[in-house]
Amino acid sequence: MRVDVTGYKIVNVYKPTRSRLTPMTIPTFPHPSLYVGDFNCQHVNWGYNTTSPNSESLDSCATSNNLGLLYNPKETASLSSRRCNVSTNPHLAFASLCQDRGLPDRCVPGKFPQSQHQPSFITPPRLKVPAHSDLVKHWNFRKADWKCFCLLTGESNKRLPPLDTPDTRISARAYLLQLNNVSHMAAGKTMRHAGTKSVRPLSLLYPSPVGTASDKVASSLLS
Repeated sequence: MRVDVTGYKIVNVYKPTRSRLTPMTIPTFPHPSLYVGDFNCQHVNWGYNTTSPNSESLDSCATSNNLGLLYNPKETASLSSRRCNVSTNPHLAFASLCQDRGLPDRCVPGKFPQSQHQPSFITPPRLKVPAHSDLVKHWNFRKADWKCFCLLTGESNKRLPPLDTPDTRISARAYLLQLNNVSHMAAGKTMRHAGTKSVRPLSLLYPSPVGTASDKVASSLLS
């Protein structure tokens, strides 16, 4: 039986104990696909002491179809027999392999009430791995004293260099540099620092214009 869930083709497999497994028994489906169920195959690769002919066929079938076994020896066994007092792994899971994506994670949480069979939770890999982001120091604008900030910047703006000098290019850059220093000084007296992964300080958003900003950028900011 096969169902499609969020792009995955999930194939449920059941092999009776006395039936014979051949490489052609399990149908193949394109990536991404999962094969889960009761295979009734003993193999040392999934926790048994011996390897049966059926399990060799299953292992060969998985290899030829580019399937990876979802098994962790540290996890709880999928079947706990009360009559024999043993734990085995007849319930298996295989996933199709892909170079740019890892295998899904399989977890067996533990004993299920009133049952010898243990459930398995399979989580597919993430499509995108989140990139590491360091904590960035910035100004806390929500708790700023904006009245004091306006007073400080207003008083400092009176001391900014004039723009009516013959060399307008030098004057514009000097004006921007002084404006940046004024804003930074006022923010340091009226705002507290905080840390997030998305907001950056004003000095990082607008670096010093000396030697970096073009004449067009300087003129557009002053217009």
